Amino acid sequence: MFKKVLLLFLLFASLSMLISCDGGFPFISEMWEKSGHSGGKGGTSEIIIKANSAIKAKNAPDPSFSYTFSPQPLPSGVSLTGELSRDPGEDYGTYVIRQGTVELTGVNASKYKIKYISNVFTIY
Repeated sequence: MFKKVLLLFLLFASLSMLISCDGGFPFISEMWEKSGHSGGKGGTSEIIIKANSAIKAKNAPDPSFSYTFSPQPLPSGVSLTGELSRDPGEDYGTYVIRQGTVELTGVNASKYKIKYISNVFTIY
């Protein structure tokens, strides 16, 4: 009797792993995700974009604003396009660097959302 219960448990555990959306055979995970499931990760995944701080002298042109992102590299079929922007003003002080037109593009972009972390632009 014990052998039958153990055999059934092992069979169930093997089948669970086989059809799991987090493991098992890759082709099953891919089919699961293509059918609109999140791959067991609880919804849309995030791409984190963090603006780098920037400075300039008063009356100088603005520099190009840059950012870092994670994960690196970006997932397959996802690209980042666009530019960061900043709050308006030319007086001495600090201004918030905003997401501007930065967005996700590509065939898999809809599976992800941006979590944007701003930074400061300083005019001295």
